[in-house]
Amino acid sequence: MLWFVVFSVCEVEVDSGVESVQLPCKTTSHLPDDTKVEWKNSYSMMAYVYQNGSDQLEEQHESYRERTEMKEDLLRTRDLSLTLKYPTDSDTGTFTCTVYNREGKILMKKEVKLKVKGQCCLFYFYNDNNNNKGNSLLKTVKII
Repeated sequence: MLWFVVFSVCEVEVDSGVESVQLPCKTTSHLPDDTKVEWKNSYSMMAYVYQNGSDQLEEQHESYRERTEMKEDLLRTRDLSLTLKYPTDSDTGTFTCTVYNREGKILMKKEVKLKVKGQCCLFYFYNDNNNNKGNSLLKTVKII
């Protein structure tokens, strides 16, 4: 019977606009073939699921579709890290990697605090004399 539980936390910081970021999660323990690996964000939205030897993309929240991947042969290499492509400010928060055995018992849990640095939005005032009778307006422009 395999029983090990590890709770750990690390922090990852990236600049807005990078192509991808890796959220680390590694173990030194052997993982059986029927291991389930889940990655969830701060709001418990499923970022990624690996079970029964393959990705379970149908369980993934739509905001992470085609933006996440894990390494091949992850149980053998014991590298359960998640690569998140094109991280944005809305990805800032805590991601949790949870590893379960076939009975659903937690074997390992790791939290990764992701901070995507950079300016989210630019606010500016302008005066639109034609459409708003001289009133100043506040505009928000998303910087990509």
